[in-house]
Amino acid sequence: MKKSRETQKRKQEKTSLPVHIFFLLFGLICLIPFITVVSASFSSELDLARYGFRVLPKKWDLTAYKYLFENPKMVLNAYGVTIFITVVGTVFGVLFMAMVAFCLARSSMKLKSVLTFYIYFPTLFSGGLTASYIINTQYLNLTNSLAALVAPGLINIFNVFMIRTFLKQQPASLFEAAKIDGASEYAIFFRIALPLAKPVLATVAFLTALDKWNEWYNSMLYIRDNDKITLQHMLQRMMNNINVLMENMDNIPMGVNLADIPGENLRMAMLIVSIGPMMCFFPFFQKYFTKGMTVGAIKG
Repeated sequence: MKKSRETQKRKQEKTSLPVHIFFLLFGLICLIPFITVVSASFSSELDLARYGFRVLPKKWDLTAYKYLFENPKMVLNAYGVTIFITVVGTVFGVLFMAMVAFCLARSSMKLKSVLTFYIYFPTLFSGGLTASYIINTQYLNLTNSLAALVAPGLINIFNVFMIRTFLKQQPASLFEAAKIDGASEYAIFFRIALPLAKPVLATVAFLTALDKWNEWYNSMLYIRDNDKITLQHMLQRMMNNINVLMENMDNIPMGVNLADIPGENLRMAMLIVSIGPMMCFFPFFQKYFTKGMTVGAIKG
């Protein structure tokens, strides 16, 4: 009996080995575009024009990074603003979305259908930029405030329904038993619902953090001081300055080598600077990401 099991186990290992090798090679192939982007960021603009994008740079060049970090204080300040709104926006966003989803998931809640319609109906159309701008600036006074980068879009309706669907799949008897034992709604939410919803909450947290990290639009609309702009907004300004300089090449002073002006290599360097921190945090959410996306979206 033991021999047959060992033989069967060896056969399974032999059959799974080619599959593992295939996915290992496939994963390495998927890394090639990212490696090419890194290589381009360390190449000169002249080498990119001559040889194109390569896995390894023809000659290592730090021109793009020197231009990018010419004013390190501004870059670090933009990093600080982006990190702040990412952390604060993610924490409060996940908390508020989980609260709304918990209410919608409870069968005993009164007016649940009315609240569901109230939340879902605005997703069918948009009030437009003018209406939101007037509300945020004239009534909420969010101009030139970090709250303008956190508050708008704090709750995502898709994420709310994903959390609600996940919570609805949990046994209702668990919440009823806690209610019989004298637990309040707050205790049920924080001690039972949130620990059970850890996979979907981790997924929502990652999606929210990714959205806040890439924030530039609200920064462009509401922020006036340079010390409050986000990283993405700062990088966009740099790229616009390069584009304006290249469009007005006739006004470039004599003695300036056009090959030394960053272009594509600067874009690649900006990409590395902007996505680097999120790539470091993704492995911590990876084990929850797939489960949260699939289990939380099985039923409507």
